[in-house]
Amino acid sequence: MSKVTITLLRYEWIAFTRNTFQIVMLGCTFLLGLYSIYYGQSEIKVQRDTIQDVMEIEKTEFHQYQASFKEELASVTQKKKLEIASDAAYAWHRHGYHAILHPHDYAALAIGQCDLHPYYYRLTGMSLHYQLFENEIANPVKLYVGNFDLSFVLIYLFPLLIIAFSYGLYSGEKESGVLPLLHIQTVNIRRIIIVRLILYFFLITGLALLISMIGLTTSGNIMNSENSLSALFWILSVIMYCAFWFAVLFFIVSFKMNSSFTAITAAGVWLLFLIIIPAVLNVWVTTRYPLDSTSLAEITRRTSLENEEDQNEAKEVIQEFLAHNPHLQGSDSLIHNNTLAKAYAALTSLKDMHSKEDVDQYNNQVYQRNKWISDFHWVNPAVNMQSIFIHIAKTDLNTFHQFHTSIESFHRNISNFYFQKLFWDKPIRREDYSRLPSFKIKTDEVKWSTLILLGIVKVSIATILFFGIGFTIMKKKKI
Repeated sequence: MSKVTITLLRYEWIAFTRNTFQIVMLGCTFLLGLYSIYYGQSEIKVQRDTIQDVMEIEKTEFHQYQASFKEELASVTQKKKLEIASDAAYAWHRHGYHAILHPHDYAALAIGQCDLHPYYYRLTGMSLHYQLFENEIANPVKLYVGNFDLSFVLIYLFPLLIIAFSYGLYSGEKESGVLPLLHIQTVNIRRIIIVRLILYFFLITGLALLISMIGLTTSGNIMNSENSLSALFWILSVIMYCAFWFAVLFFIVSFKMNSSFTAITAAGVWLLFLIIIPAVLNVWVTTRYPLDSTSLAEITRRTSLENEEDQNEAKEVIQEFLAHNPHLQGSDSLIHNNTLAKAYAALTSLKDMHSKEDVDQYNNQVYQRNKWISDFHWVNPAVNMQSIFIHIAKTDLNTFHQFHTSIESFHRNISNFYFQKLFWDKPIRREDYSRLPSFKIKTDEVKWSTLILLGIVKVSIATILFFGIGFTIMKKKKI
């Protein structure tokens, strides 16, 4: 680094330390960043506490079932408990299992979709689609208000901070009368602007990284194998996003306009990227890919046999179900035992089969909307960065899609476990409780890291583009 550059940095630093307003802005942004971390961690703590409660409820429930095999059947309650524990005719729709999406350690930093979609379900052998869609998917209050998490502070507030520090890089000197004195120096104006921009870049990006490090270290163990790569991606994303906005300001300053025009233009770009384009895309995608959920309304209605007294109707339902389940084919000889329980078990399973096409069509509409929006991330680096942050925190829509896919497999295991007992007239024994179905979510870590890196590359290209054009304009204007 040359002596001239060091001198420029030193004098710019002195000017910054004497500017009380800039220091106050940095301090306020730091405090807002700390509050956003606290807010996000409070939201996720509620989820973790809820998850702990439902896990405890499930554990207690199945412990009571197991204990009922050893109890003396002295009361009606004890007999009923054993009946629910051992008779598949009761157990298939009474035993509740929880499919849980545990929040990532860094979910508090970018809450994303995790406060809009259910993060756990209590499942029985009844209709899967009924159990999934009986509750409202989104929280309308959260959809309107949003979340004041760290990703919000970084994406929305830090660009405003960058604008406030950088809009007068050229026009400020011109309007204060210092510019003619700078022209007679041996150092050209372009170099002075770049040096000042670099100082502000390190100041503001350093603040963003400081807040991020506080968030990362207080939300989870940064050295944990699951967190280390996420933390690295987060830090890299913060650096690139700040660099993008400094490149935008450098591009605007290169036109040598007055302070008012530069500030208004920069604020306009902020509005364009963070308000206007997302709003326009939202209206466009709603029109182009409307979500028709009317078919799901029928799924959430309870269905029953038309006439429970009609044995022939019940047997027809069971026969139709067995035709789709070859592993239970031989059990039709036992159709006269527990006919009504088997008929209702078959009916709920058939309901899922019949509604699968409607559910797949609805899910495909959601997928098409999400894919269409992601294709426009090139247009808007701010939205692209929001997508990167929620992918890092695993609060994106794709994570919830993987959660639902894993639930389908889990529910199939639950149904198979109880239907094997029910349709073959076998009791559930105490040792069977050691082989109960368990939930595991399937994730694609390779695709996860690829999507994040691709998003960072998109922001990097936009940064290089703005800076390159700005530098070219300055060179042509001989600044």
